Amino acid sequence: MAARKVFERDGFLDARVTDISAAAGASHGSFYTYFESKTDIFRTLCSEEMDMLYANTGGGEPRREELDPIERIDRSNGRFVAIYKENAALLGLFEQVTTYDDEVRKLRMAVRERAVARAQRSIVQMQEAGLVDRDLEPFHTASALVTMVNSTVHFWLVLGEKFDEDTLVRTLTQLWARALGLRQDGAGTG
Repeated sequence: MAARKVFERDGFLDARVTDISAAAGASHGSFYTYFESKTDIFRTLCSEEMDMLYANTGGGEPRREELDPIERIDRSNGRFVAIYKENAALLGLFEQVTTYDDEVRKLRMAVRERAVARAQRSIVQMQEAGLVDRDLEPFHTASALVTMVNSTVHFWLVLGEKFDEDTLVRTLTQLWARALGLRQDGAGTG
């Protein structure tokens, strides 16, 4: 989408409707046939892209149920890092605009709620299988772990903190597994 290219190139604040229209090969006036403002097209872009991006962080081969719990966590962290890395410019803008646009903030919260719910379901499943301590409250645990991964990757790929990708994914996985009480052999402390 032309708007994405302009936003990623110029940033949200410096992007202009004129540049978005030109990149799309459309007249400036026709832009307003479809969108009310630069903010409106950004909201539309984020809504479409975030659904696609974050939907791709789940699933994968082999089936998740067939993997060791730590391998599941590692694959999920690896997919999240790969997707964030490929889309860092847009995701950085997405986080930035949440600070001053209520609609984008609501979209960001919906994306987060889906990620937390997915992690929460996984924690409950591992608790039911006796792999994770039942004293851990699933929602709060999932929320903290999702925040850890998202913030760390944001600091790396958007704000420029120096990390080695393989070491970072391995460390995030180790921290996640240890927080849940999982051991490397797949057994837990539950």
